[in-house]
Amino acid sequence: MLMDLNIYVANMELHGILIFSSEERPALEKPGGAVIATKHFIHNYPLIYGFNNRNVEAYTVIPSLHFLTYGKIRESRFVPRLAKKPLKYTFITEEIKKLLEGKDSIYAYPATPLKVTVKKIFMQAKGFGYAEFRGRLKTVYPRLEHYIAVTPPSLFRTIVISYRELPRIMYVRIGMKRMGLFKTYLNKARIVKKVGTYEWTSIPVNLYDMTLFGYEVYDFIKIYEKHSKPPLKPQSSIIGYVKTKDLYEILTERGERLRVPLPQKRCA
Repeated sequence: MLMDLNIYVANMELHGILIFSSEERPALEKPGGAVIATKHFIHNYPLIYGFNNRNVEAYTVIPSLHFLTYGKIRESRFVPRLAKKPLKYTFITEEIKKLLEGKDSIYAYPATPLKVTVKKIFMQAKGFGYAEFRGRLKTVYPRLEHYIAVTPPSLFRTIVISYRELPRIMYVRIGMKRMGLFKTYLNKARIVKKVGTYEWTSIPVNLYDMTLFGYEVYDFIKIYEKHSKPPLKPQSSIIGYVKTKDLYEILTERGERLRVPLPQKRCA
């Protein structure tokens, strides 16, 4: 089945502002607002949405898709019914299932930073009138926040696999609320051999996806963990480097060798 799998090393050139709520803390230098920092490693689920030309799961981005992860929710007419339910990543589940069945699908691994430029941005939204209503931080437009955002020139790299041929240049947007537009250059790679001994992956991987691909994790170095944890599969929020056996060594067009996990079994 892997003989028909197309493997690409993708260099992602950022063409806009990239914002993730990776870390949130109070502003200590100046009064008012929170500081929201963006981690430099990118989780693979937003990338899978982006490479499939899909911005969100199934419903609106505001309020946040991960509303439940920010504390207890009180009943309110300002909180949509669907926002009260945890995000299940239904599209991601279906896309991985198709990949394991050898069907038309696109899967992306987490992205690593090659060059990063960051800037601190202050955002404020203030109403006018006799009285002003301000909703909670994660439910309405940002009212008073400091963002530490990733901006151009920034460059990331990931690996994309698909059973169909992909164009060598793709424009990928990672979610509407994140504004992250990338010009992505895809370079073809091929499988050289299967590594039978225990070795570390050359790229960060999704811990939960590794088990779906048929790998047993011997050791693991965590580099990033998302706040949102889907029901029944909380490990899907964790990415890092894994030590395991039966990795595949791939050779890029530029002569670089990488050890990556590729699907080894069909899903049930």
